[in-house]
Amino acid sequence: MVVDYSVYLVTDSTMIPESSTFLRQVEESIENGATIVQLREKTLGTREFIARASKVHELTKKKGIPLIINDRVDVALAVDAEGIHVGQDDMPAATVRELIGPDKIIGVTCSNVEETQQVCDEGIADYVGLGTVYFTNTKKDTKTPQGTGPIGVRKMLQVLRKHNTSKSNKSIRSVAIGGINQTNAAKVLYQCAIPQQSLDGVAIVSCIMASEDAAGSTIELAEVINLTVPWIRKFSNGGPAKLEDKVAAVQNAKPLVHHITNNVVKNFSANVTLAIGASPIMSELAQEYEEFATNIPNLSLVVNLGTPSDDLMLTFVHALQIYNKYGKYIVFDPVAGGATNARLEACRKLLNAGQPSVIKGNVGEILAIWKLTSSYQVDSDSAGQSLMRGVDSIADLEDDVVIRIGQEVAQDFRTVVVITGKTNFVIDGTYAESKSTYIWDVKAPIRASELPVTKIQGGHPLMGSITGSGCSLGSTIAAFIASHADGQSKDTNESFNIGEAVVGAVELYNKAGELAGKETSTPGAFMVKFLDKLYELTHT
Repeated sequence: MVVDYSVYLVTDSTMIPESSTFLRQVEESIENGATIVQLREKTLGTREFIARASKVHELTKKKGIPLIINDRVDVALAVDAEGIHVGQDDMPAATVRELIGPDKIIGVTCSNVEETQQVCDEGIADYVGLGTVYFTNTKKDTKTPQGTGPIGVRKMLQVLRKHNTSKSNKSIRSVAIGGINQTNAAKVLYQCAIPQQSLDGVAIVSCIMASEDAAGSTIELAEVINLTVPWIRKFSNGGPAKLEDKVAAVQNAKPLVHHITNNVVKNFSANVTLAIGASPIMSELAQEYEEFATNIPNLSLVVNLGTPSDDLMLTFVHALQIYNKYGKYIVFDPVAGGATNARLEACRKLLNAGQPSVIKGNVGEILAIWKLTSSYQVDSDSAGQSLMRGVDSIADLEDDVVIRIGQEVAQDFRTVVVITGKTNFVIDGTYAESKSTYIWDVKAPIRASELPVTKIQGGHPLMGSITGSGCSLGSTIAAFIASHADGQSKDTNESFNIGEAVVGAVELYNKAGELAGKETSTPGAFMVKFLDKLYELTHT
């Protein structure tokens, strides 16, 4: 049996709206796009469970889709359901297979890498349910109360990839579950993917079972999962362009750069933004973000972790979700991400919540983000090193190691990575988008080592003596990408090479630093000269 896991309905009889019934909700979903149904009943007695399963099975058989019974092998056998799903604390998959035979479907819940590896080693299950992805009230006993997020799912997919690419193994399919609905399903499918392994579907519960219009909600979900995520642009394969053409694009677009940044650098970041011909706004008022995103065409967001707090983390998350919703560009600066576990967890939360266009950081910060990738191993290079002292990187690695780590970050997060230092590296992880729509081409994946790398020499040593010189590079990058300043695109409807725009921003920034350093040898004077050089390079 060829099973379509794309819209995997998991029932919950406690969520039914007063205007409907359990069977009506299930039937409307089946008739309008659900491709597989799991009947989950935790409180029904055996007789009642069998009776309900029989009625649901009548509906699924009419539509020719499988019925999966959660946990209860006896109920599955009683109604001759197509399969059974078990959790980690339920009957072992091997025992289930002995009871239901070789032709039925078996699914197993996996919440981490170890559980996924065990399922692969057993080679019995037909699919795994990976999650929970996000926090959900329907799963009280999850090992990760706030959800694994796409970062956790990708780590589990890495295990599946190794299993499924071996010709000697039985292929295991996968669905993500937990907090998935019409607003985030496409994002989940996009972010929960690695080369050669993507999800086969999403499991949904409340967005259908609790809906006043189960039919319409299912139709909407089925449409959403087939859409390209809004932040993807048609990729431009044009080669390197002149810096002056990129600068001209910024001048013409006059972009707005929305900063949610730390108090230490707000003034300098605003001055840098103004110096290059863009407009800054420093807003932590979440209520106005949707208005920004819908009314301002050339707009980007800088999310700077510099001085985090619980309230600011909520603001960050809201901004990421709004800017992703409307396809606006985001620069994420994981300031001191490797300094403490708390900061690294903050990075994890933000990168699970939203999709950045660019991740910019020094070597220590990018090494910290690397720890979140699916390719990272505990015994990897530098795994035990202390990477940060405050906001400064103290990691000392060869360029080839730094590049490899940056490429793996760029590939896993499908973003442009900027690594700052004596030599700056721009690594374009969106290059893969030129080969497929929004999930990697399984037949011809791009390896991390194939992602293009541009080396740009640092501007001047005095830049390290100025508070905010790293943070305001994020402002410059944000202005360039909001303007589509790749030196080729004429307007926002054309193809765009985001990597080239980022290269232009870094080149401009470091050129200004180099020129300023030739005219002064002290930090205070350098700051003024640096702003002057940025202005001169962009206004003459």
